[in-house]
Amino acid sequence: MEQSIKQLFLKYIRNLTSPQENEQVLSMMQDGSHQEEWRQALTEFQSEFEMAIEEAELADQQAVFHQIKNRTTLKQAKKPLYWIGYAASVLLISTIAFLVFKPVTRPVIAAKNKTAKPAKNAEGHQWIKLPDGTSVQLNNNSRLVYDQNFKGKKKREVTLFGEAFFDVAHDAAHPFVIHAGKITTTVLGTAFNISAYDDQKAVTVTVARGRVMVQRADETLAILTPNQQLSWKLGQVDQGKQTVNAEKVTAWKEQDLIMDDITLLQASELIAKRYGIEVSFKSDQVKTCRFTAAFLRRNNLSEVTEVLSAITGASFERKGNLLLIDGAGCEN
Repeated sequence: MEQSIKQLFLKYIRNLTSPQENEQVLSMMQDGSHQEEWRQALTEFQSEFEMAIEEAELADQQAVFHQIKNRTTLKQAKKPLYWIGYAASVLLISTIAFLVFKPVTRPVIAAKNKTAKPAKNAEGHQWIKLPDGTSVQLNNNSRLVYDQNFKGKKKREVTLFGEAFFDVAHDAAHPFVIHAGKITTTVLGTAFNISAYDDQKAVTVTVARGRVMVQRADETLAILTPNQQLSWKLGQVDQGKQTVNAEKVTAWKEQDLIMDDITLLQASELIAKRYGIEVSFKSDQVKTCRFTAAFLRRNNLSEVTEVLSAITGASFERKGNLLLIDGAGCEN
């Protein structure tokens, strides 16, 4: 029985394909066909990869990425190989936190559902794109438990262990609810920070944009608006909200480069600020290339430009303190 397209993709990701099968996969990548099967294969492989990620050395992960990249560039690509960027999200979770095929449809799953045993805390930062489009940045030693699909549910519920910054996709019909310790935070669409580390024995909610409701059981503790914070601790008498500088509270997340559905022009501004360099475009067409990617604080400039080149097809040339970007543009 002839193997399915998804099974062929799984063989390819596992580096088990023959040269002929490599060519077959590359051909499908170049003409943009079978994208759904590719996503399915990556999702299935991702669960395998997450089981073994703690045992994998960083160098081994990088080797796998370059191995796939080399097999994918057996012949000159006719257009940017966006699929390579999506593959990198699975193969380099600890190097490039979350790099996805555009449009974004698949999150990195910390646990398949709320009742599943939470994954062990990750030591570094992570970035997760939830099924509803919500963006979550996890701080050190933090994890998130959530459903793989919110469809058919009245609420979008997640459970946080540690600290995270949420940028919630607006959906008035389906409130977004975060459970952290004994505190529940409910929003419709906003940006805010929650710190709920076990050893701190406190839950702190800080709002950057919009409005959130903080509750314990059926008791409403506070309604928070931008630059307001509530720190709740069991047994503490004064649980009142206070005014803070939300940017300072969430400064930890600025160590990462989160490029969530932005253009290469917008990305260049983030790169310039992050690495203290000047960025200039040799081509106007490439400025409008739109993509999603995320890089952690430990990623250097060459790692960032290598991946962005694979996604957009742009070329990056470093001349001293100047980064030159060129390319034919993208089919957005």
